[in-house]
Amino acid sequence: MKKPLLLSVLIAASSFAVAQSYQDKAAEVQKIVTAESGPEFAVKDVPAQYANESAVVLAQSFKIQRTSSTRFKYLILSATVTKRVTTITTYHERVKINDKAALDEYSTVEYQKKLDKSVSVLWTKYVNSHDTYIGAKIIKPNGQEVIVNTGEEVLLKNTGKDQQGKLAIPGLQVGDILDYYVSTNDQNESGLGSISNSDLVFTLYGDHPILNYSLLLQYDRKSTPFVLCANGAPNLELTTGENRDKIYSLKLKDLPKYQSQMWSSPFRQLPYIEIGTGAMNRNVSTADLLEDLNLPGFTSNKQLFEKRFNDVFYPFDKEPEKILKDYYDNHKAYKAAPLDSTMKVFFNAWKYFIFDNYNKDQSEQIADLNYRKIDSRHISNYISRLLTDMDINHDILLVSSRESSSLENAFNMNDFDAIIRINNGDKPLYMSFNDPLSQFNEIPARFQGEQALSLKPRRRTAQRYDFAESSANLPVTGADQNFMDVKIAVTIPADNMLKLKLDRRVKEGGQMRFGDQRAMVSPAEVDNAIMLSVKGEPLAKRLSKNSDTRKLSDAFQNNMTRSATEMKKIFISEVKSEYDQEPQQISDMKIINTGLTDVNPVFEFASSFTLDNLVQKAGGNYIVETGKLIGGFIKLKQEDRKRTGDVYMPFARSFKYTISVAIPKGYRVKGVEELNKQKRNKTGSFVSAAALTGNTLNITVSRTYSNNFEKAADWPSVTELIDAASEFNDQKILLEKES
Repeated sequence: MKKPLLLSVLIAASSFAVAQSYQDKAAEVQKIVTAESGPEFAVKDVPAQYANESAVVLAQSFKIQRTSSTRFKYLILSATVTKRVTTITTYHERVKINDKAALDEYSTVEYQKKLDKSVSVLWTKYVNSHDTYIGAKIIKPNGQEVIVNTGEEVLLKNTGKDQQGKLAIPGLQVGDILDYYVSTNDQNESGLGSISNSDLVFTLYGDHPILNYSLLLQYDRKSTPFVLCANGAPNLELTTGENRDKIYSLKLKDLPKYQSQMWSSPFRQLPYIEIGTGAMNRNVSTADLLEDLNLPGFTSNKQLFEKRFNDVFYPFDKEPEKILKDYYDNHKAYKAAPLDSTMKVFFNAWKYFIFDNYNKDQSEQIADLNYRKIDSRHISNYISRLLTDMDINHDILLVSSRESSSLENAFNMNDFDAIIRINNGDKPLYMSFNDPLSQFNEIPARFQGEQALSLKPRRRTAQRYDFAESSANLPVTGADQNFMDVKIAVTIPADNMLKLKLDRRVKEGGQMRFGDQRAMVSPAEVDNAIMLSVKGEPLAKRLSKNSDTRKLSDAFQNNMTRSATEMKKIFISEVKSEYDQEPQQISDMKIINTGLTDVNPVFEFASSFTLDNLVQKAGGNYIVETGKLIGGFIKLKQEDRKRTGDVYMPFARSFKYTISVAIPKGYRVKGVEELNKQKRNKTGSFVSAAALTGNTLNITVSRTYSNNFEKAADWPSVTELIDAASEFNDQKILLEKES
């Protein structure tokens, strides 16, 4: 997800003569900030409606000035042109501290004081530097102003070219006003046309209410920024300054506090402004607007994506196609195979080609191999050209994550991904390039249900592809496909009835499996499964072919497996995440099914362990917290019950628990009827049933969230399900000693 502009990354403060000392520059910055502070930075009073807020921002401003210049750099026998960009930003905030939580939040400021990544080529220097200056004062309730001595900072890191500072705000108390600024000077110089420009994102809400907000952005005439005002954000006012500088400004009052709520997507729901000047940004003058898709600003990024469809400038390796054809015994068998079978093998061939090849750097990152990610845009381009070469009818779907901005607000290339759709009659097949554990025809949850731009490529020449455009919607998997099925046999040890022994077996399918699967399955098992799926070469043979990895072959093979000690730690962590306590006497830990090769993969594992804190003694009887046998549940706070924003569920999902509790001899059970609960509505269901059969208490629980998205109006129905599960979680049974 895109991140708002934060204090730790703010740019700011001015271009000074090289001869100036840091202290002189800091003093000059202070004068500039003081002189340019508007009347809002004199406000002291907080309106009555904010009296109970932890903190109230009386004034907040961003001022950014960006200039660029062209320079000649002389080498021994030649000269080159560079572009130096200087970015000057000042973040200024005045905040009233109303309680201890806010006092803790504002009592220190951490920042990157200096960072110099300049490089020298012969006697030519390419500048890449960052300098930060800060200032702060405290305004006491009686009006007294206390200037904070910024010279008392502590350097958390000091390597000369890399200094990271931390400044304490001594004397700050509840009831005070803190007025501070963070200001830095960034200079970046590189070969003309290759300079990288970061986009700036300004969210029009805060962690605390903001009474006065101002934004002032100044760009020189050589810069062509594009401004996106998304989700109802007001437009910036554009004026022209000296030397035809472009000045964008905005002043607002009473920005609301952002109340964080579960299952939200802020960049879909809340106003923000994004501005940037990089080559990949949108160009408002682009004539080829996709009006039918309502994606006018997306056009230039789409064109950049299409530019890489060039077999001369971007040649592609046909190895996955070769692996596919070698998989079948002969050409006749390959042609006779159904499309879904050949495309699954082709997808696995790509995974084998990408994920089952290693370099020496990965020998130190083996623990992270299951978490590798891939650039879907680059890979989709590559796979699409291979499929075109193979004459496979397909489309490329450009789509934005539902966790980030919408496709219509895509600002740069990082704001969308690409997926391949194989056209197979009325049953399209999908290739999503995500990680080593993703399977053919699986769409990551973050793209499900999203509108996409469909591009159908047609190869005209080696350097030219044409694209037919249309719109598409990605399908959503149902709750029955994203499931967790848990079976638990519970015994109460006769020698210590304050403990519970659980024999637990878990099956996870669809999107539900990935978290545990990545953590528990070893990289060696993932590698082997991919290798077997395409009849590939064993790991040792592959490592021996590369001079970089040949000497590290033993280390790779040993470290890609998991020791018994490592597996025990992983299983303990999994139990702790479910029951919020570390298990005792864990044993019989095993992975029953890795879920790496099936069409609809299911990950299955089991373990036995003992838990404390779920049984309390009551005289000669025992109270068992039966509702907690299925783990913890969300409990809604009062402020979470009201909601205006839509509900972005992770995905539709279902849970089933089958529990048997062996009742110790000499005890009878009370409270079984309280374990029977039922709540169903259009957003899902929660159903629990319990019955005593002989000396065994049998409990079944099912919980379903039917959709991956709910309108805000349906939030009360969702809360009914959450409350039903929470109420069950609190249920107990009494084991009463028979007389």
